[in-house]
Amino acid sequence: MRLRMQGKVVLLYSLLILFAMQLSGVYLVNSLENYYLRNFADSQEAQAELMGNFLRRYLVEEEQQQGEHIASLIAEFSSGMSETETLVLDRHGRLLAGPERGPHFVEGGRVVQDDILMALAGSQVENIRVDPETGMRSYYLAYPVKNASSVVGVVFLRGSLEHIYHTLEEIKFILITGWGIVLGIAIVIGFLITRTITAPIKEVTSRAAAMAGGGFSQAIEVKSDDEIGDLGEMFNYLAARLHDTLEEISAEKTKVEAILNYMTDGILALNKRQEIIHVNPAARKIMQWAGSPADFGVSGKSVLSVFIEPDELEEILRRSTPYTKEVHFDTSPERVFQLHFAPFKESGEEQGLLVVIHDVTSERIYVRMQQEFVANVSHELKTPLTTLKNYVETLLGGAQQDPDVRGRFLRVLEKETDRMVKMVRDLLLLSQMDYQETRWSKEEVDMMLVVRESMEQVELEAAARQIELEAVYPKDADCHLLLDRDGIRQVMLNLLENALKFTPDGGQIEVRVVPEKDRVCVSISDTGVGIPEEEIDRVFERFYRVDKTRSRESGGSGLGLPIARQIIEAHGGTIGMEPEPERGTSVTFCLPRTGHFETGQERAEG
Repeated sequence: MRLRMQGKVVLLYSLLILFAMQLSGVYLVNSLENYYLRNFADSQEAQAELMGNFLRRYLVEEEQQQGEHIASLIAEFSSGMSETETLVLDRHGRLLAGPERGPHFVEGGRVVQDDILMALAGSQVENIRVDPETGMRSYYLAYPVKNASSVVGVVFLRGSLEHIYHTLEEIKFILITGWGIVLGIAIVIGFLITRTITAPIKEVTSRAAAMAGGGFSQAIEVKSDDEIGDLGEMFNYLAARLHDTLEEISAEKTKVEAILNYMTDGILALNKRQEIIHVNPAARKIMQWAGSPADFGVSGKSVLSVFIEPDELEEILRRSTPYTKEVHFDTSPERVFQLHFAPFKESGEEQGLLVVIHDVTSERIYVRMQQEFVANVSHELKTPLTTLKNYVETLLGGAQQDPDVRGRFLRVLEKETDRMVKMVRDLLLLSQMDYQETRWSKEEVDMMLVVRESMEQVELEAAARQIELEAVYPKDADCHLLLDRDGIRQVMLNLLENALKFTPDGGQIEVRVVPEKDRVCVSISDTGVGIPEEEIDRVFERFYRVDKTRSRESGGSGLGLPIARQIIEAHGGTIGMEPEPERGTSVTFCLPRTGHFETGQERAEG
């Protein structure tokens, strides 16, 4: 179990106090023991010396009655020394007086013991011994009684020391009890003291944990003016700075994420192990289209394999310089992507690779359309201009003198000039609609009237080619719309002229008007050559013609359908074409009854 700082401080503090009390206690007990033993030994020695002075004359005279006198004297002295056993021996070591029985009595009345023998030799001997059977401790003193310089006897005292050690045990118990009380008080005081240190630290820890969880508005109440208070103030300062810094980082991160998420370019980031660490929605969408879904942790080599070879990626990583590559997909429709590879570094070391995938399909289509447009315009103008130049040169060369030739040539020149004028007029009209410069004159018009007027303009041509021109519409139907009359008439004429161009002689053209609840639809169907289904999506492109040779021979420039679409869409309507198998083609456009006209701003938003 982990010991906290408060417990460590209190434990160390308590161990130091315990060590100090134990050291002082041992010294005190040893001092008291020595003191008591020394006092007891001094009292015993004084007692033996006093007794020896009284016994000297009896030991010197060696009277017959000396044993009785000695015994009575010992009895008087022993009356105040109940725990002391007294023996008196003469100069030969014979026991003169003492206890009647005991281990000191030997055969012949002589006591043979080392300390007694040494006392008989003139040396005072004192010793402390422990009884091996009872464990009792006793003090032994062999005091020689001298007369002048000769030993006349020995006073042998044996006193019990148990009362001294009992007193010492009581002192030890008192000391241990006192130590326990003092140690308990010290521990309590230690906890109280350390709490003043650990409580602020715990508060700092809890606030730091809250900050780690996202609560950066943490503040500590500073209650002291010491180092702990300085720590609290510094923590508050750090929290405020960290809060401000993280807010700035979060704001920048939000901006970067918003930029990356709403970028039309795909962004992929790979780490040093070539694993994907970031992918934005655009990149995810591109990868799903390519059949190589990208996600975090997936190998970038496998994900990018649809664009580049694995060896090529390794070479890009070794290169450490930006690299750009364009990849074409021959799908339907065609897709073109431009890949930019840029290594990114941190602290001077390469950390990974940033891949930007830019879909340039629209740009390439626009470039191709622009190139085709320029080529088509140049080609469309080159043919009539060449014809004009040839005929003019022929006329200037003398052909003008022949009235028949001159008239025929001038009619050709007029036809080619009308063709160029019409094409330039159509181009100007398309340009005006592209830049929302067309002024629409809105009025309430009966769509049936516009249809009839348009059909009347092409009746003569249809009759000349024996083409049946038929209008089908419900009687008494409300076909009134808010529209630009001239614009919708031009749409009808363009569609009818297209139908006439591609319908063989003796064919049929049907114009059907279908009024609906919120719109009116007009359908022009013919029995012409028809249009292949794969060409349907391109017929509304400028200068696009299904059969270019036949279209040019019939005077077509490929601008009629694009103009019709622009006008219909400007009215808020729709236009489309459907091939009718073995019957020809049907073009249908629908206009809303609300009479909505698309403005430049609405078209830009769309």
